[in-house]
Parts: sequence; structure tokens; C-alpha cells
Amino acid sequence: MKRLLTGILAGTLSLALLAGAVGAVSGANRQTELALADALTLQRTYADGDGAVKEQILAYTPGGDVEPVVVYGDTLYGRSTMDYLQAYMADKDFTVVGAVNAAFFDMSTGIPYGMVVTDGVLRTSGNVPTVGIEEDGSLVIGTPNLKVTMTYVGGDTEISYNKALTETNGFCLYSQDYDYVTKNSHKGYYLVLEADRTELTTDCTMEAKVVDIETDASKIDIPEDGFVVGLAMDTAYSSAMASVKKVKKGDTLTFTVTVDKAWKDVAYAVGGGELLVENGKALSDFTLDTADKEVARTALGLKTNGDVVVYTVDKGSGSDGLTLEALARRMQDLGCVTAVNLDGGGSTCLGVTQPGDTAFTTVNNPSDGKQRECANYIFFVRPTKTAGAATRLHLYPYDAAALPGGQIDFTAKATDRNYMAASVPTVTWTASGGFMDGSTFTAGSAGTATVKASGGGLNASASVLVVESPTSLEVYREDQDKALESLTLENGAEVDLTARALYLGTELAARDDSFTWELSPELGTVTEDGLLTAGEDSAKGTLTVSCGETSVSIPVEVKGNPFVDTRNHWAKEYITALYFEGVLEGSKNSAGEMVYRPDDSMTRQEFICALIRWLDIDVSEYQSADMPFADKDQIASWAEDAMKAAYRLGYVTGSGSGGKLYVSPTDTITREEAMTILARTSNSESYTDALERFSDADTVSSWAVPALTAMVEQGVIDGVDGKLLPRGNVTRAQVAKMLYAME
Repeated sequence: MKRLLTGILAGTLSLALLAGAVGAVSGANRQTELALADALTLQRTYADGDGAVKEQILAYTPGGDVEPVVVYGDTLYGRSTMDYLQAYMADKDFTVVGAVNAAFFDMSTGIPYGMVVTDGVLRTSGNVPTVGIEEDGSLVIGTPNLKVTMTYVGGDTEISYNKALTETNGFCLYSQDYDYVTKNSHKGYYLVLEADRTELTTDCTMEAKVVDIETDASKIDIPEDGFVVGLAMDTAYSSAMASVKKVKKGDTLTFTVTVDKAWKDVAYAVGGGELLVENGKALSDFTLDTADKEVARTALGLKTNGDVVVYTVDKGSGSDGLTLEALARRMQDLGCVTAVNLDGGGSTCLGVTQPGDTAFTTVNNPSDGKQRECANYIFFVRPTKTAGAATRLHLYPYDAAALPGGQIDFTAKATDRNYMAASVPTVTWTASGGFMDGSTFTAGSAGTATVKASGGGLNASASVLVVESPTSLEVYREDQDKALESLTLENGAEVDLTARALYLGTELAARDDSFTWELSPELGTVTEDGLLTAGEDSAKGTLTVSCGETSVSIPVEVKGNPFVDTRNHWAKEYITALYFEGVLEGSKNSAGEMVYRPDDSMTRQEFICALIRWLDIDVSEYQSADMPFADKDQIASWAEDAMKAAYRLGYVTGSGSGGKLYVSPTDTITREEAMTILARTSNSESYTDALERFSDADTVSSWAVPALTAMVEQGVIDGVDGKLLPRGNVTRAQVAKMLYAME
């Protein structure tokens, strides 16, 4: 039961316990700071005042050792996770030191609503409040007033650039920055162009000759060194269509791009949402549909001296989120004279590469439980170089906290003068306010302890906050990672429980005897280290866990197995536990008895419903979502919202046939299909040889290999008689075991 706090961030520590010292974030506060580079710092604050707020800030000074850039991958169409694009940049020999999600975008296409510029090239148009990045790394926020004008036989008209074609969107000009084909859902009239340039900028003129014309087409190829102009066949602009049809092969078209003077030379730009702060004043009149909701948020602001504040706040994991008005006040309190709202909710994500690390780490807690695939990001990068001699030591966890007697494992890492990860010298460890056993620190009495490491002529220290009482307690099953709000057990069942103590958002290192366990006598017994044994009689009561002056109580119910057909089944434990948690459902047989039908197959929509309940996703947030599946009318009404959520979250993608996408909701789900969907919920992929121990490993579909490998390594699937049976149907009992093992 012993828990050793092993932190995920490395570096030097600047720790302050504040009270009302961070503006709009009021009440008791804990703030930590980590230098990621000479010009970039990560700040994290947890405040517990009128509401709990967990925020992460990247503070950037232009002209330093990292450069801000906008990144979206090879094409605008489609979406990517932050981790994927970090690896994309690593392949281009850049280290991503810090990163944040950026533009609002169309979920179905990934096309951003605003303007995007990368490497001085215009990638897509749009006029919304925008973040621009100059060559020297300085930033500007405003509306660029970008115009793309096409002059042709019928006159001239303002057009869109690299946007999805719609009936009301007017003309659209396409390059391969959009994708390699137009991928429009509306049929269009297209002019294929051969031009005197291959790229547009924010201030240019282009001459183009019409080399082909295609009508009534949804998808046409975009030439590698050319462009395509499209207009929807069912357009609201009938006069425009008539004019376009007068254009013939061989005709020359002229395209002119103009922008306000301040935006002519931006190297990078990305559109945002509404302004939050203008001329130093927090705004309050917002039109975003979630403006009045407390949700996860992302914002970027500029201070008077040009310094940049990149801000995220979580929703969930002990954080209430913010309304847009509260976000505006927070950005003003952080010293911003101008600030813009970026995409929030499940898109909110902030990541860093810690000093001395080569791995990229998500710092916040995304609302979806994982990184959402987004349109683009603002990255702070430096060229990756071969590391030189170590010039700095970094200790982590850098933001540790403990109860008296709690133990923390420390690690030392090193960087060279360019913050590249370097070889770590042999270090010796010392501490005040506790004692060291090798690199393990044991906390003494309440106060601020210090851990020091020395080696190779280098020194580093980290502070450890030691407190007598946590601000909150959470209770978990030992084999799960989800805090219990209640607990229902079968008569006679045993469950191993553990407690976690938190102080203002930080888990406290603790000992087994840091906690006191009490259980209502009628429920059974609980040991001093959290082993609960349910009694033989049905009963309701309370489990209470205490630490210092803080306690938490959760309701507990003990009752019999609800299913007559699982009492001697190998999966009874998994089925019963997940049924009591509301994840799995049963039905009544002809005798009126509850049955689970453990050995029956499960359909795709049944599996998705169980998965969404297990993930505790609020499906009401996805009721208005549209699905592109040609057979979506076959989805049962009871499964529709769950299927919408699974599609929007990227768990269900469908399969193509005859140019259409199908989800096959009533088909039985195969083992490899189920494993792939489960792997998507945790972004799990592996490319090891873990499948080779199964005699039928060569029958796994190529698209499912990375997912199945990861699930085998995690113990979610272990095969049957030495076989994976990847294309066999999944039974309801197997689904119970899979979901239980995932926890």
C-alpha cells in the first residue's frame, strides 16, 4: 500500500505558498515555477477560493533562445494531437520546449476558421482576432483584414483560400496546403490552374492560366505546383456561377492578396476567438456559445513590454474551469494589455519538454481525458543539437509536497549551456527538514524542506513542502485510477483500497499509517491499510478516511450478486463490479430474473455505450454532433448520443466502402476492433514484438497491430490458449474484463 511520489517534471524549483497574491485567482494558492529555457518559463498555480482553479502558464520573452512557430503538419485538412506534431517537429530536428493548442476549427475537417501563416507563406484565409509572430519572435494580436481577390472575365470578387466549399462560402481557391484533393461534401464547379508562383503570401499578386475545367465534382486533384478554384454547384451566388462558366481553358486569372501593413511581414499567424483584453481593459460582452460556462480555456496575451503570456486552465481533476469573463479578468490581472481567446474545452492542452528530459510531457489535464486532435498549435522550439558538457543540474520532482514521514524518490538530470539533455555526473544527495537514503527523501516535520544534489562541480536544489493536514482526500481501488464517489460490493467481496492526500492540487507523499480507516460495522471490516471485506448481509453505510484534520466519507452498499447467470462464471468479479459502477447493464429473462448473458457476443453500439459509460463522458455535450456515416440511421436511439461522443472523440472512425463511410452499429464487434478502440481512449500504441508469443499473431490486421501490442503489454488482453483470436467476436464477459483491466 505504500505510495512513493514520483514526480513527472524535472528542473529547478521556485515555490511560493500564497494567499490572494495572483489576482483573480483568490483564496489559498500554491504556485510553482520551472525555467524551460532562458526565455521560457512554466508557471503552475492551484487556487482554492470561491472555486478551485488549476492553471498552467508559459511566460515567454521574445528574442531569447526559443522561437514561437505555428504548426499543423503537412496539410490543413485533418487534425493531429500535440504529441504527434511534437514528433513531427522532432523529425525536422527541432526540440519542442513548450506548446499550446491554438485555433478554433471545424471538427469534421480540421480546417481552422481564421488565417494561418507558416514560414511566411499564407496557408488559409480568415479574418478573426489573430496572433501574428514576427521574424524576431515578437508577437502581435489583432484582425489582419486579409483579402484574397480574383479578377476574371466577369469582373473581380473576394474569395476564400483553402476553406471547405459550401453553398454560401462563395469562391474558394485551393493549393496542396489544403490537401491533395479538394475533399468537399458539396459538388462543385472547378477551374484547374497553372500559376506563375507556387505559394501565396499576405502581400502578393499571382497570374494563373486555366488548364482544365471539371464540373459537378466533389473531389478533384489539386496539382502539386498549381491551384484550383471551386464554386458550389448549388451556390447561393447564381450570377457568380454564370460568370465562372464564361471562363475557358487558356484564360488568365489574377489573384491579389492584401493585408493591413502590420501583418505584411509576419512569419507565422494563427486565428483565434474573441478579444479578451483590449488596451489594458478586460472585456465582458462575448458571443461564444460557452461564454457563460465554466470550462477549460486557452488564451494568449501580450504585456506592455512585449512579453507573452500563454494561459490554460483545466476543467475537472479538481479544477472548475472559467467563464470567458473570468478568463478576461485573469489575463488582465496577469498584466496583459491585449489578449485573445483560443480554442478551449476538450481542445485545451499545454505541454513542455522539461530541462534534462528528452520526452515531451502534457502538463495540464485535458477535459477529454487525453489529448484531443486539433487543427494547429503554437510551439516554442529550438534547433536540436548534439549535447555538450553538462552546465546545469535539475532535480525532479521540482514541485514535491509530503506529509511528515512521506517518502519521495528524486532524480537528477543535466543540460548543457543550450538546455540540451546532457550526461548526468555522479551526484551526492543531502537534505534539510528530512533525511536522504540515496536519492529517496523522507520528510520530517511540517515546513519547507530542501533536497540538494552535487556532482561534477554542479549543484542543484529543490524545495519540498511538508504539511500536517491535506486540503482534500481521495479514495481509490488499488487496481484503478479513478477516485471513488461511492462503492457497491457483493456480499463477502474483498477490495484493496488506497488513499491519496492532496494539498492545493499536489499529491502528498504519505505512509500507510498517515491515514485512519473507519467503516460502518454493518458493512463488514476494514484494516488499517485499507483492505475492506464486505459482510454477508445486505447493508448500507459509510467508509471514512482521515488524515490530520481532513477527512472524506463515501457511501458504501453491500448486496448480493444481481445476475443469476454469473454466479459461477470466471468473469463474475469484473461483471459485478462494473455493473455496480453503472458501466454494464443486464436484462430480465422469461422468469423475470436479472441476467447478464456473459457468453453472448456484443454489438459495436453496445460496446461503445459501455465504453462511454466507463469513461464517464457526458453524452449530452455531443447531442448536436453530426456523424458522416451512411448507415447512421441504423444506430439505435439508446446508443445514438454515445456513438456521437465516440465519433467526436476519435474513438470510432468507421470504414470506407464505395466512397461512403460506414459504422456498422449492429454488427458484432471483433476482438481486434475492440482493442483498437480501447487503445484510442488512452493514445496507446506499441511497436514491440509482444505479439510474437501468440501462434496466430500473423492473422492480426495490419491496422490493429500497434493497438493490440499495447493492450497485450498493458495486460488488457492475454489471449486464449496461446492465441489472440483477433477476428473472433468479443463476448460480454470479455468486455467486462477488458474494461476492468483498463482501469
